[in-house]
Amino acid sequence: MEIASASLWLHGFGEVFSLNNLMFLILGTLLGMIVGVLPGIGPNFGVALLLPMTFTMPPATAIIFLCSVHAATAYGDSIASILINVPGGGGSVPACWDGHPLSKQGRGGLALGLSATASLTGGVVSWFFMVLFSPLLVAFALKLGPPEIFMVALLALSMLAVAVKGNTIKGMIMACIGLMLSFIGMDEMTGLYRYTFGIPYLEDGIDLIPVVVGMFAMAEVYTMVNEGDLTGKLTKVQDKAFDAVKLAFKNYKSLIRGVMTGVWMGILPALGINAASMSAYLLEKQSAKDKADQDSFGKGNPKGVIAPEGAKGACVIGDLVPTFTLGIPGSGSAALLMAALIVHGLRPGPDFFQGDFPYIVFAGILIAQFSYFLVGIFTAKYWAKIIQFPVAVLAPAIAVIAFVGVFADNNRLEVAIVLSVFGFIGYFMNKYDYPAAALILGLVLGNLVESNFSRSMMLSKGSYSWAYMRPITLVLLIITIASFAWPWVKGFFIWVRGRGKEGLKAD
Repeated sequence: MEIASASLWLHGFGEVFSLNNLMFLILGTLLGMIVGVLPGIGPNFGVALLLPMTFTMPPATAIIFLCSVHAATAYGDSIASILINVPGGGGSVPACWDGHPLSKQGRGGLALGLSATASLTGGVVSWFFMVLFSPLLVAFALKLGPPEIFMVALLALSMLAVAVKGNTIKGMIMACIGLMLSFIGMDEMTGLYRYTFGIPYLEDGIDLIPVVVGMFAMAEVYTMVNEGDLTGKLTKVQDKAFDAVKLAFKNYKSLIRGVMTGVWMGILPALGINAASMSAYLLEKQSAKDKADQDSFGKGNPKGVIAPEGAKGACVIGDLVPTFTLGIPGSGSAALLMAALIVHGLRPGPDFFQGDFPYIVFAGILIAQFSYFLVGIFTAKYWAKIIQFPVAVLAPAIAVIAFVGVFADNNRLEVAIVLSVFGFIGYFMNKYDYPAAALILGLVLGNLVESNFSRSMMLSKGSYSWAYMRPITLVLLIITIASFAWPWVKGFFIWVRGRGKEGLKAD
């Protein structure tokens, strides 16, 4: 059995490294990165756009090509986030918070290198989990019902209480506004429309993409135009992308925290990349050793790039665990990849590991991680030069890219209005120090919180016992309460210690 497995793995990697398949893997990487850079596109659009190209390819070549597209678009999302503050999707929003400040300091190559290294590490670690522990991971994930998913989402929101240190109240306000925005549209449980004011566009809810791109990309444009931002006046791009590899592994604790967050949220149903990357960022900020370290987040702290990008890389692969083992796609891009597998004669499910084709798929997924990493590292210095364009060129270019990106995601006029409105909101939030992260996280997790809370109440017939009678939910509830209370508890202890020192001086 072991000999057979070893021979199957050798065959799988041999197929990937054949000249024809290797050429398509590199082509998929390049196309995936180009598509990923465009805002509002992301892995779903990339795989869907290039899927028809594979219909005439041999099955192994087609899957290897799509695996490279899937991996590269997820990484490419972060390039525009870091360089011009234009997130490709919800999962690359945290890359804006510290990646873009690094870029404005002339360290865009370093930020891109950190992103590539962390994403590669997350992808490789998650790949080993997928190959070695898929049945166990899926068995555990299936034991988690609506109460556990609700508590995980609530825990992610509670991290804001510590992460937005000094702005806890503002953070909670913005998170609540994000939650309220997520309630617009049809109620999944009753089928009734809420807060739509008779506007047909709002019946499907507020799209995440125009909100995210507006609050970051358009807000950046308004900042450049109205406040004379210095972006583009740098004469030298500092650092090298290769320096980032050493720096990323030097901050191995941040890397581990981010990767494990991504693995965990990747295998859980419904959470996905958005929640994983944002939770990893907030957790990393919460883990800061001292006030100076925590205050450096949002100003170009490398840890603020390493953790969320590691989580995103891990979650992209983690989404494939239920896809391959149960035939239940963990994300939209995983669903498209599963469709491609079926088209080419492989049906994911309990009997997935039959024959040699699955081993080609897994080998292709692993090598695709290294492919986008190498391309990303070698091209980082060229991408980083984007930030040197004059503001007069960069600002309108960002605006055009933002509008094109949101229209590509949803070809409706209303998205332009949403983009512009949230651009102004994001600009004023930045100006008056309101954390945009809190609003985005509330919007991302709102539907997850509401739907799983409703299902939990239905399962318990109106009782709240599910919150404290189930072991996992009880533990998560205690951690959540502690997270909410910690800023005030810590402040109280600091006050008591200060009073004690004053008393000693008086004596």
